[in-house]
Amino acid sequence: MKRILVADDMPTVFEQAKEIIGNRYEVITAGTGDEIMAQAKAGKPDVILLDMFMDNEMSEDILKKLKEDEATKSIPVIITASDASIMAISRYYKMGAADFVKKPFVDNVLFKRIDVVLALKDDGHYDLI
Repeated sequence: MKRILVADDMPTVFEQAKEIIGNRYEVITAGTGDEIMAQAKAGKPDVILLDMFMDNEMSEDILKKLKEDEATKSIPVIITASDASIMAISRYYKMGAADFVKKPFVDNVLFKRIDVVLALKDDGHYDLI
């Protein structure tokens, strides 16, 4: 079973993600930058859903750390946010994000985003994401 790391500072997001994707994927969670890095290394997720607006931490810094670390740089990161400008989303893409999905999650949209990223990764086309 593929493993998805849900990185968010809101426990309600963990519950929503588990409710939507928990039957298809193993869901692990992290609420701080340190937890995200630890789970990304130890938990070996196939995809990370990273909240764009973490309290007290800059998601840009977390994404940068993930992409600079040899142990985590090949894990696709899908940025999540309830409200984000196209410029902000573009900045995350330039930093290495694989995709973006709006919160609150819509079942079929979340599945499609994860499925496409996993398919590209599994088919050896990580360079496209």
